[in-house]
Amino acid sequence: MILAGEKEIKLVTWNENHFHQLYPLANNPKIAMNLRDSFPQPYTIHDARHWIEHNQKFNPPQNFAIEFEGKLAGAIGSERGKDELRTNVELGFWVGEPFWGKGIATEAVRLYTDYLFERFDIQRVFAQVFDYNGESMNVLEKAGYVPEAILKKAYVKRGTVGDLFQYVKIRGEE
Repeated sequence: MILAGEKEIKLVTWNENHFHQLYPLANNPKIAMNLRDSFPQPYTIHDARHWIEHNQKFNPPQNFAIEFEGKLAGAIGSERGKDELRTNVELGFWVGEPFWGKGIATEAVRLYTDYLFERFDIQRVFAQVFDYNGESMNVLEKAGYVPEAILKKAYVKRGTVGDLFQYVKIRGEE
């Protein structure tokens, strides 16, 4: 599956063509510091293989490769809430350092959010951002998300406790 946007940005189902591009792009501590600790660091060839194989089983796709001008630029995906929280989807994304500052993440978030609301019976998409990651906050706001909450002292990363900023987009609200 391919979702095409502006600026030669596409969201593409993970496939073997991404394998040798993924691990060198993802193996960057500047990316890992803005993601949950479950994101491997260092990111190895084995992590890339596992991720691609894991994502090939989803129909419809849940996670996509972000491509810019035909090259792998990052990743975007989500996790749906369980049980009574199934109307929620948590969004996650990252863009490789060579692609920063080009508007790729904003367009990818717009495309992916539209896809979620079109394909799934959900009411809200939210993302949580570490307090030091102003760039991701800007991406979300440019993509139409609004600040919803500040979760005080909600994370510990590299020995530091900090606040999580939560952004949301609700079905039917602009």
